[in-house]
Amino acid sequence: MNITIRQLEVFLALFDTRSFTAAATQRHMTQSAVSKVVAELEAQLGFALFDRTTRRVQPNAEAFEFHPFAEEIIATMRSAARSVAELADLQRGRVGIAASPMMVYGLLAPLIADYRARYPGVQFDLHELSTDETVASVLAGRVDFGLGAVDHQIAGADTQVAFEDSMFAVVRADHPIAGKKKVPWKTLARCEHISLRNVYTVRRTIDDIVARQGIALPSAIEVGTLTAALGLVRAGAGVVVLPGYAARIAQEWGLKACAIADIGTTVHRIHVIRRQKATLSIAARRFLNELQASAMNFAQPNRQS
Repeated sequence: MNITIRQLEVFLALFDTRSFTAAATQRHMTQSAVSKVVAELEAQLGFALFDRTTRRVQPNAEAFEFHPFAEEIIATMRSAARSVAELADLQRGRVGIAASPMMVYGLLAPLIADYRARYPGVQFDLHELSTDETVASVLAGRVDFGLGAVDHQIAGADTQVAFEDSMFAVVRADHPIAGKKKVPWKTLARCEHISLRNVYTVRRTIDDIVARQGIALPSAIEVGTLTAALGLVRAGAGVVVLPGYAARIAQEWGLKACAIADIGTTVHRIHVIRRQKATLSIAARRFLNELQASAMNFAQPNRQS
């Protein structure tokens, strides 16, 4: 059986009007076309739906039995069409994103606020996680995509560089290096450092950089979040090396961000992480496109502060 939406719509028009002429007018068809479509539907069902006379068309018992089902199907299809149209127009939708708390604060917050100002019907579900947890959340399908610095291939995921960020040394205003525009890694090696645990790829990026420099950064305190690291810096406990988006936030908190002299070695790549073969919702796809288009315009810290 292969009943079509068109057949059901014509059936409902004829059922309601009891007239081929009126049904044809309602459906913008010829009378012969209406008659043909109804005959095709009856052939599909295996029984007649109307008693036809020269003047009138009368639904039979089978038509009255069939009518509520046809009406429900058409109502459901119309509702689905309206729903899809609303999604396409971003009147509704949901976007799930996993990223570090500082990335949500420094990168995503202004973009989400702007997006929701234009599309207030779209909801966001934000998961503040470490990089490794972000990857796991993406692979489990709990979010549409994640943001993080990926340092290896991930089975089951597609990754794409969104932008490259420079690294900065963040210190309190009274720290000896606070007045310097640029600080070499060798100078940083003589400072006490606050470091993130290696579940964050910021830590792994820094470890890789200093290994290539042939130096070591003495870690006085190890923490699990960038917020904790910045709190300790503000208390005067040491130096923390952070990507630009987080260093800019540190400046907003009254800390100093010093550029690192050998800047070519300090690139931190932020990736968009997506589950392979997963189809993004319209709302998520639109937001991701805007995120990627805006990525190169993300503000960097004031290198002279």
